[in-house]
Amino acid sequence: MEKNDLPSLEALWQEIIKGDKSALGALFDALSRELITYAYKISLDKSLAKDAVQDVFVDIWQYRNNLTEDVQVRFYLYRSLRRTVVRLMKEELSTGENLNDAYSFDAEISPETAFCDLETENHQQVQIQESLKALSEREREIITLKYYSNLKIREIAELLDLKEQTVANTLQNALGKLRKKLSIMIVLLIWIIFI
Repeated sequence: MEKNDLPSLEALWQEIIKGDKSALGALFDALSRELITYAYKISLDKSLAKDAVQDVFVDIWQYRNNLTEDVQVRFYLYRSLRRTVVRLMKEELSTGENLNDAYSFDAEISPETAFCDLETENHQQVQIQESLKALSEREREIITLKYYSNLKIREIAELLDLKEQTVANTLQNALGKLRKKLSIMIVLLIWIIFI
């Protein structure tokens, strides 16, 4: 099946409302990866991100009779996912679960793969992750929506209920912080490598 033959998100949405479970699966297949990435960038917890996406799709199916037919599906899913992630994070905080796991880096470097270039790459990835963690939650979310989900500033503003100028300013501030932090790390890395 070619990409042009695939049903649109809106067509899948209409089928879900009519009770077509395979349309729900198709919608999940089409968007789950990007939604999990978005949820992870907000929460920094892979397990919570996957749970949140599943919760959103379970809710869609469970409440399909109450869904509005005329929606922008992608925005609806992002907004629902954002609310679900926030709710799950609050639940974790209230139950006292350990959130330090959200900040762990999952790279396992075996002796066979400990070549210099791979270590450098791993080090750079860690530095980028650490730099992203230094951003505020709002800055991280806007960076994710802009560069990982390819949304326009107008769409981000609508999704987060912010003014476009606020989104643009926050994006510029976040990029400035990342540039500053990463440039310092690059200088240190070069110094370590060549000394």
